[in-house]
Amino acid sequence: MSKLRHQTLQVSCNDQGSPSCLQKDQQTAQVEQVLDCWRDTGCWWEGESEKLFYRLSLDNGAVVEIYRDMEAHTWVLYKVYD
Repeated sequence: MSKLRHQTLQVSCNDQGSPSCLQKDQQTAQVEQVLDCWRDTGCWWEGESEKLFYRLSLDNGAVVEIYRDMEAHTWVLYKVYD
């Protein structure tokens, strides 16, 4: 199971450009492992921007999906897995 969130967050990246630390509402979590990474063009015909998705394992035990909106240059917490 998973829960959709769609919440903006701050992301620090390592030298390779992958997320290494997430911060939201004064809470910080370190990325233990990048489980998957993919690009999604979305509904480009409706003007939706390209997104770069990451599925991450965090040091607090959570598994989350985040994405970077390539046009808006923002990071979004997309999904939290149970």
